[in-house]
Amino acid sequence: MNAIESLTESLIQKGYIPKEERELYLYGLDISFYTIWSTAVLFLIGLILRQFPASLIIVLGFYTFQSTGGGYHANTHLKCLITMIVGLLVGLSFVFFKNNHFILWTLLGVGVLLLLLFPLVLHPNKAYLEPERQHLSSRSVIVTLSMGALVIIINVFWNEFLYAFSAAFLLAGISRIAGKMIYGKTAPGIDSSMS
Repeated sequence: MNAIESLTESLIQKGYIPKEERELYLYGLDISFYTIWSTAVLFLIGLILRQFPASLIIVLGFYTFQSTGGGYHANTHLKCLITMIVGLLVGLSFVFFKNNHFILWTLLGVGVLLLLLFPLVLHPNKAYLEPERQHLSSRSVIVTLSMGALVIIINVFWNEFLYAFSAAFLLAGISRIAGKMIYGKTAPGIDSSMS
C-alpha cells in the first residue's frame, strides 16, 4: 500500500470520507500530490539553472492554458514529468533570443494564434465536459486574449522576461496541436475539419 492509499484508508476509518468515495479520493489525492511534486521539480530546475522567474512564468502560464483549454496529456506521471521537463528546458532556451524582440514577438504571436485556433482540446477521458464545449471554448479564448493583453502591457514597461512569456504561449499552443493530433477523431467534439 502506498502513502496515498494509506492516507485515504485512514481518512475513511476516521469517518472523514465515505467508503464508497474511496476511488474518487484516491484519484484526487494522487493528482494533487503529483502536481505539487512535479511543479516543485520544475521550479528546482529553474533554480539550478538560475532562471527561476522565467521558470515560474513558463510553468504557471502553461498550467493556466492547459487547465482552461486542454491539450496533450501523457498517460503516466513519469511521461508527464519528462514531457514537462523537456518543455521547460526548451522554453528556457528562448533566453538565447532575449535581445531579438522580433523573434520573441513572432513566437508569442504564433502561440496566441494556435491557442485561438484550438481553444479547446478535450482528452477522451473528459467526454463528460462535451455539453459544456461552447462555454469552455469561450472561456479559453477570453483567458488567451486576457493573458496576451497582460503580456503586452507588462512588456511595454519591462521586457526582461519576454522570452518566458513567448515560451509559455508557444508551448501551450503546441500542446493543443499534439492533443488534437493524438486524440484525433476519438476525442468527443474535436472538429476533424481543422486537421
